[in-house]
Amino acid sequence: MRVLGGAATSYRLSTQDAGFLYAESVNAPLHIGSIAILDGHIGFEELIRHLKSRIHLIPRYRQRLAKVPFNLAHAIMEDDPDFRVENHIFRHSLPKTTGAAAALSIMMRDYGRILPRERPLWDVHLYEGFEGGRSALVWRVHHCLVDGVSGVELLKVMYDFRPDPEPVPPAQPWKPKPPSSAAERFLAAAQERLKSAIDNAQEPGREMMNGTQPGGRSTGDAAVATQLLIELGTRKIAQTPWNSGVVTARREIAWTRQSFGDFRLIRSAFGGSVNDVVLTILTAGAARYLDHHGYRTRNQELCVGCPVNVRHRTERSALGNRVSMMFPRVCAEVIDVVERLRQISAATAKIKAEGSAASMEALVRMAENVPPALAAAASKLTTSTLDYMAAFTEAIGWKPRRDGFAIPASFVNFVATNVPGVQVPLYMLGKRCLDMIPVVPLWGTLGYGVAVLSYNRNLYFGLIGEPRLIPDVARMRAFVDEAFFELKRRAYEQTGSAERAFAKAAGG
Repeated sequence: MRVLGGAATSYRLSTQDAGFLYAESVNAPLHIGSIAILDGHIGFEELIRHLKSRIHLIPRYRQRLAKVPFNLAHAIMEDDPDFRVENHIFRHSLPKTTGAAAALSIMMRDYGRILPRERPLWDVHLYEGFEGGRSALVWRVHHCLVDGVSGVELLKVMYDFRPDPEPVPPAQPWKPKPPSSAAERFLAAAQERLKSAIDNAQEPGREMMNGTQPGGRSTGDAAVATQLLIELGTRKIAQTPWNSGVVTARREIAWTRQSFGDFRLIRSAFGGSVNDVVLTILTAGAARYLDHHGYRTRNQELCVGCPVNVRHRTERSALGNRVSMMFPRVCAEVIDVVERLRQISAATAKIKAEGSAASMEALVRMAENVPPALAAAASKLTTSTLDYMAAFTEAIGWKPRRDGFAIPASFVNFVATNVPGVQVPLYMLGKRCLDMIPVVPLWGTLGYGVAVLSYNRNLYFGLIGEPRLIPDVARMRAFVDEAFFELKRRAYEQTGSAERAFAKAAGG
């Protein structure tokens, strides 16, 4: 097994990584994770020994945050001198009468608690007594450490690809490096700032000597991205209940699992990509949900925020965040599902042709020039305002209504992240992982989001909702399933297998 994230040395968070720390609040914990349902009982002490035997493969799991005085630079990650695996594993016993839905509600209650900053930013929760004699593992890791792609790499280290794996080579004795002092961190940050200022001053001269224009493509991409953001901020999108208020700390989840082969069949029948099919059924579900609740959708659009992995192949084992975004738009009305797929495919093809994701990545790179103190202060002001609004609306018992007060919808309606996972079964202590449900964070006025993960030849959809803004997220899941089965039936008909399509649809 390879070591993820490089050697166990201290490192400074990037602006994109640190942004998840600055934007986090008690109502918007910004960790990501998964819920794994395992076929059998997992022993707590056995789990501790298992993780201890592999923690050396993820050195960053033994590192904690160390802030720089006055936020002169972003925080660094350095060895935690008090690190113990036992501090990051928690045991829960579910009541015997607890059904699967109630168990998931309990898990999401625990999942929604913010990770303590004084320790390495991850933990694992073991739930014993899950329905059918099974166990559940809930993994949480802060978004400042990983994105979806690097999160999957972590799972590959902690799980096995067979029930009886070869033993992991033992680790060398670990001795944490002495923690730095606040003065040392401040001095190091000051030196970095000075070096950066000198390099930036010399860069235009070097570019001119090479016969290129100062700023080059990066500046042009950033200009395109800035124009895109202005358009996103000014172009109206459909008003939805889950965008009408500010999220509190509560979360509910509904999930569904569909065969990856069926997505390929749909793609072959109607064109586009697998991700286009995913966006089609998610936006179709949202449109049907809005129609069911009587929201006005005529001549309205849904805008979806879609993270895009921009890692190079050489960065496969790197942790941290390497993500850009794209923002496809599609009709918010209930329309023919195949027509919706064609609209989505056209929208994403246009975005790719224009290079919008690359432009957004350039804007992220330019954000590295924003002083950390300014970024932290601006985020603090924003999160404080949002927390106040959440507390106030909770105190007065506010709920979203079609004809009541609502925060104007802007930017995006929801985020949908699609992460490539493992296409074979995984095992933990010899127990097969039956299902792997991804979980995405919510923030601000985004009261609904979707994480999609491929696992064992299936696509898993984790639909996350803030229950005050979307109290019936299971209904949304039902509409998403409905759209998928309709699209699958049409795909079978398109390929001349109507009889088989009917049999498949009837069998679910």
